[in-house]
Amino acid sequence: MDSTAITDYQIRQYRPADQDGVLALDSIVWDRDRGGDWLEWKYRQNPYVDHTPLFVVRKDGEVVGARPFMAFEMRTNGGTVLALQPSDTMVHPEHRRRGIFTRMTEHAIEYYQGTDVDFFFNFPNEASLPGYEKLGWRQIDDKRTYYRVQHPESLAPEYVNSDVARVLGVLFGPLLRNYYDRRVASPDPDSDVHIEVTPGLAVDELVDLYDRRPPDAIHAHRTGQFYEWRFGSPVWSRSTYVAEAGGDTTAALIVRTRRTSDAVTITQIVDIVPMTGGKAWETALANLLDAVLDDHRSSDLVAISGTVVPAELLKTYGFRPDDRLPLSSFSGHRCTLVSRPVDGVSWRLDDRTLDDAENWALTYAERDTT
Repeated sequence: MDSTAITDYQIRQYRPADQDGVLALDSIVWDRDRGGDWLEWKYRQNPYVDHTPLFVVRKDGEVVGARPFMAFEMRTNGGTVLALQPSDTMVHPEHRRRGIFTRMTEHAIEYYQGTDVDFFFNFPNEASLPGYEKLGWRQIDDKRTYYRVQHPESLAPEYVNSDVARVLGVLFGPLLRNYYDRRVASPDPDSDVHIEVTPGLAVDELVDLYDRRPPDAIHAHRTGQFYEWRFGSPVWSRSTYVAEAGGDTTAALIVRTRRTSDAVTITQIVDIVPMTGGKAWETALANLLDAVLDDHRSSDLVAISGTVVPAELLKTYGFRPDDRLPLSSFSGHRCTLVSRPVDGVSWRLDDRTLDDAENWALTYAERDTT
């Protein structure tokens, strides 16, 4: 495409008057209904920047492109830095293949040069990954997601091929339900673990558990401010599951649920604290998973992302990774963790390098799924 093709478009930072245009474009591109409360929460109320980290492209008075970013305070072996995650990228179908995606991203990189922002990180799919690599992002790791497909006949093409879903539903639906029933295992009868469920966020308990054993790897700094913003989305309902043993809290999960426009009920286990632990921690996780799955039997899909929960424990409860059979044959949600320093040069943070998978510890808390 001729590099001059973008000259007919105006690229600038977001203004409040752009809201209706951005939401209308979001509806066209992502086929969903998001309101001003969602945009306000996700971008304008972000606690880590003093501006709205969103850039728009306008042509003839209309918003035809948008490049939003979620800001995160990331912890790196005790210190904290500011990072941005590209999210909800939008280009109107009639204006694609004109360099708008590239120019919006280049504009953002130029804007954040010399600011407090240290790096970008995000999780593009196979279609958008090459575009990021051309702009200096590096692949770090394939991000595995574990799914427990409880009602395959209900899943929409967004999640699995519709023909596959029908076959699974008709042939294997009853078998899968029996399989999952047997994998909501009773806790160890000798365990004194008690599970308490709080609607919404039990912020003080979550922060206390995180502070006990924060990982050394790169991850979002889990403060009260972080939890209240990150999980304040108007799209999801959420609960906190806390495990107690011997009079002490030992671990907690945040669980959120929403129903899509295709009438699919999705439940995600979005965060776990502490993020590491020993045998007592694993016992608490098992009891927490047992309680979550028992409470969400009606959900069509239960998902958990990252490597915090041991894979063998997830397997025990019927979760399967999206990069292995059978899910790898029809999963459409594969993604890759990528990153880029703002200056394109400084790949080292303290004693950690951005492009080494061993230096990251992530859950859904760091991943845009809204």
